[in-house]
Amino acid sequence: MSSKEIITPPCAARYNLCMNRRDFFGAASTAAVSWAALTKTLQAAPADADANEPYWKMVQRQFPLDDGLLYFNAANVCPVSRAVTERYDKFERDFQANPSFQNREKYLEMSEVVRKKIGAMLRVDAREIAFTRNTSESNCTIVNGIDLKAGDEVVIAGDNHQSNREAWMIRAKRHGIVIKTVPTPAPAPSIDALVSSFDQAITARTRVLAVTHVTNINGLMFPVKQLCELGRRRGVQWIHVDGAQTFAAMDLNLKDMGCDSYSASTHKWLMGPLEAGILYVRQERAAEVWPYIVTAGWKDDLAGALKLEVYGQRDDPRVAGIDAALDFVNLIGIKHIEARMRWLATYFKEPLSGVRAELRTNRQPELSAGVVKITTGEANVKPHYDALYLRHRVAISKIDRGPSHGLRFSAHLYNTKEDIDRAIAALKSVIA
Repeated sequence: MSSKEIITPPCAARYNLCMNRRDFFGAASTAAVSWAALTKTLQAAPADADANEPYWKMVQRQFPLDDGLLYFNAANVCPVSRAVTERYDKFERDFQANPSFQNREKYLEMSEVVRKKIGAMLRVDAREIAFTRNTSESNCTIVNGIDLKAGDEVVIAGDNHQSNREAWMIRAKRHGIVIKTVPTPAPAPSIDALVSSFDQAITARTRVLAVTHVTNINGLMFPVKQLCELGRRRGVQWIHVDGAQTFAAMDLNLKDMGCDSYSASTHKWLMGPLEAGILYVRQERAAEVWPYIVTAGWKDDLAGALKLEVYGQRDDPRVAGIDAALDFVNLIGIKHIEARMRWLATYFKEPLSGVRAELRTNRQPELSAGVVKITTGEANVKPHYDALYLRHRVAISKIDRGPSHGLRFSAHLYNTKEDIDRAIAALKSVIA
């Protein structure tokens, strides 16, 4: 197996294609199809791909989900496609058959290819991308890697993930920095109101602004570009964005966004392997972040974000899984994926007026994306959560109690209109 073969993405030229578009849609309704046929069809995505159910049913067949399972938890972890499973398994078997240094050299080249693909997806230089183990590790690298002194202020959003919220609280206890939390209403009143609330929290002592692009709690999409502009205007030294719910789900340009760092995982909307993540650090700021893991392979002259990804032996074949996931996403097209993700979320929200439930997520596209949160009027939603799964095989996420309690639905491109219709019917029966 040559390194050239390993790093070349599957393409139609490498296979014998014998199925036309009409035949392919017919076959896809009952069975998974070859990567070759998938490539041929996805490269000719229809103009109305966001609502084209035959097209997306064909895509759905590429995922090994159990029959009858209605899986709506992309915000936590996504299933991987058969293309990812097959390529990952292939390299895992190869690794276990020959774990020599010589056989593992190919992963160095593959890692750089993957790094370039991620940089292209986010419209940044590949040297600005570090590989981590998940969004949490990426967030904590920034939390613990930036120089701050007692009295410095860090402004965060109330709906930040724990790794971008509690992690700052722990650092505050160690070093005497001040954490200022901006409350997040759900739904939010407007972009202007959100920007204004952060503007009021920033002072001359504010050194860091750390926000979430789309919250996993209530599905609010923060106006991160406007917040980055606000931070620059107010003299904030570092702006960090948690992108766990937008990486590979939305067409992003981090240079245009204006953040100093951005974190994400591959196991969510990218539909890639578990325990793999990325950290973008703007090239001219990378020297300001201290690595918090230093081990064999680390050198003081490592350039850019590379100095932040040396943490010992890793699962090398996982790189092949990330590569396959990127190929799958790029084949469909990130713009098609974002359009479909938004279409599914909107379609789910529309019939909620006929359900005894309150929508906690904004309906406006500029304030929401793929995460949909509802409350059912009950102080504890666990009985509804349990009934949805046990009686209807609807798999979602929940927060049992407290101000953010509720049920969370997050559909992705392996879901169909029919899936949502069945989930809404199940919801109505459970909370009637």
